[in-house]
Amino acid sequence: MVTIPFSEGAVERQVEKDEADTYREMLARALVPRYLLLEASVNPLPLAGVALRSGDEEIYRRFKFSPTLNLIEAGTAGFEEPYAFSAFLGKVVNFEGRETLGHRNIGYVGYLASCGNYHLMESQLFPDNWVEVEAKVKGLFKTDKKSMSWSFRGGAKLHNNQDIADVFYFGVRRDRVDFEKTPWSWLLSAAVSYQADFSRKDFTPLQHSILVEKNWPLKKNKLTLSMGVGYLWRGTGKYTGTVAEHRTLDKSQILLRPNLKF
Repeated sequence: MVTIPFSEGAVERQVEKDEADTYREMLARALVPRYLLLEASVNPLPLAGVALRSGDEEIYRRFKFSPTLNLIEAGTAGFEEPYAFSAFLGKVVNFEGRETLGHRNIGYVGYLASCGNYHLMESQLFPDNWVEVEAKVKGLFKTDKKSMSWSFRGGAKLHNNQDIADVFYFGVRRDRVDFEKTPWSWLLSAAVSYQADFSRKDFTPLQHSILVEKNWPLKKNKLTLSMGVGYLWRGTGKYTGTVAEHRTLDKSQILLRPNLKF
């Protein structure tokens, strides 16, 4: 990851506030670009699924317990690229609190462009030069009492492979961990994410996914164990031609996402 400020003092500062005020003030900021962030990312679990299926198709099929549940896809479905290269253009906001941990109290407001040359579908790789452009608000801050991250985004994803539909989409994610118990921590110490994809041609719904996670903080090391359960619906219009011929699972899929957060 490489960060390039356009000017001295490009990173803005904001005093830590409650969750609702944080969202409201970040969304109200003018999106005048002052920062460039370059990043390369890899999705290891989906790549492991690809390696397993390409190595032995029969083993992959044994993980299918019902038309809506394949344990490999339960942990990897929803990831559409093995890796990506991204450029973020916008503002960076540092949150200031009295008792902060580390240097992760930061938010991003701006535009994100990503690209890659492969598409993932049911643990299979298909050649596809794709480009994704979105407006995004994303942030993370952590104190000795809680950790909170959020993301609001909307954009478009275009594919060179004609068998994969171009889409418009919007998505939200909120993830909170309470290190100290409160009367509402059983409810607030959780995560939820949702994304909806629509056809670029006629706005027909092509995909919906929702994931709900429960967080259990491990106080000693400030680690968090989480377990997510979700649902993915993928319409028949998402894929056509050769790619559609490789679909073996039902349109509806159950998602299971165990995770250890640092």
